[in-house]
Amino acid sequence: MVADTKSETKSDTSDCTDGRTCLLEAVDGLSAEAFDIPNVIGDWSVRDCLAHLVGWDAWAVNALERSAANMPLGPFPTEREINDAAPGDWAGRSIDELLEMLRTIRDTMADRVSRLTDEERDQRSLAVDETQISVNELVDGLIEHDMEHAGQIRTWRKTQGV
Repeated sequence: MVADTKSETKSDTSDCTDGRTCLLEAVDGLSAEAFDIPNVIGDWSVRDCLAHLVGWDAWAVNALERSAANMPLGPFPTEREINDAAPGDWAGRSIDELLEMLRTIRDTMADRVSRLTDEERDQRSLAVDETQISVNELVDGLIEHDMEHAGQIRTWRKTQGV
């Protein structure tokens, strides 16, 4: 999920919520049963994938809140640890609760990012797997993450007729 640190493109906060909107559109209309069909993305179900994304957002919001409060940012889990933990942490929620969390947590993140100065957004103050990234790079990575999984879900839906 770590963003390409060479990218010159900077997202704005509307991009942050637009990426999530694309993801939510990819799951719109799925039956409750379809959320739990395995092997949609690797061996994950759609529910597992959405829980995985909530886990990343929860990590990001926590990092932004700690930074804003001038609290220590680490130690952070590795990318693998976040990927492994998130489905277990969030997948037990009802679909409605999980979808609401996907909507609100990204709005919380966009609000927090919008309060930062350009300099704060550009500073490489966050770390994922030994890689220092800026808030802009984090946001870009999360948008790409949503788009990647939205595309995988749309492809699955098309091939399975779901």
